[in-house]
Amino acid sequence: MKAKEFWITALALGAIAAVSVVAYRYVSQPPRDLCRVCARGLHPGVTYRLEVSAGKEDACCPRCGMHYAIQHPGAVKKAWATDLTTGEFVAAQSAYYVEGGDVEYCTMHSSPVERQPQGASMRDYDRCLPSLVAFHTKQEAEVYQQQHGGRVVDFSGAMESVKEQ
Repeated sequence: MKAKEFWITALALGAIAAVSVVAYRYVSQPPRDLCRVCARGLHPGVTYRLEVSAGKEDACCPRCGMHYAIQHPGAVKKAWATDLTTGEFVAAQSAYYVEGGDVEYCTMHSSPVERQPQGASMRDYDRCLPSLVAFHTKQEAEVYQQQHGGRVVDFSGAMESVKEQ
């Protein structure tokens, strides 16, 4: 009888260990389709890719990626922004950006601002706002700006804006 109890206990402990290893492996690492900076979903048209010592990491938007670079000086070896027009990655330093247009890519699926009897609820701070979208050429950025508002900036202007926020 003791041998049977021993094997049942050993089997139960083995099953618990296996489930623990699997759970740790999948829970400890966020899914690949989430921003490594703010944990929002990635958006194909505005994804910002960072090359760091551990490999390549994706941020949901240029603003999140630039926040990461500012908060971790020297950690980012290279960065690429997604050209909103083509969907292709371009070197972040050579891209042009439109800041503050009327489309908020990272927050478009968030719940809207609530109206309450005491007044309106407001969003005080959001890492992804004002929106920052990238383009390969200044002309493409200016066309987007005419349609959606905002201001056209180069990489250094975008970084300065992110630092100020």
